[in-house]
Amino acid sequence: MADKVQPKPIKLMWLNTLDDVKRALDSAAELGLGIDISSEFHRAGDHGGQDAFWRITLYDGIPKRDPDSEQR
Repeated sequence: MADKVQPKPIKLMWLNTLDDVKRALDSAAELGLGIDISSEFHRAGDHGGQDAFWRITLYDGIPKRDPDSEQR
């Protein structure tokens, strides 16, 4: 039985606008890369607020991940 080959992450980006996320998604599709997108909140300094960021990971193939899974 052959071992499963898992795609390797090739780039990690943190983006904070939906336009940038859309461009990353479109670029990954054009290049045939796998992409994983998740949103995260980060503290925004001393004023106690939070900023939303999207964590974008590009892969050299399509990652096998359960979208309902809590694991990253």
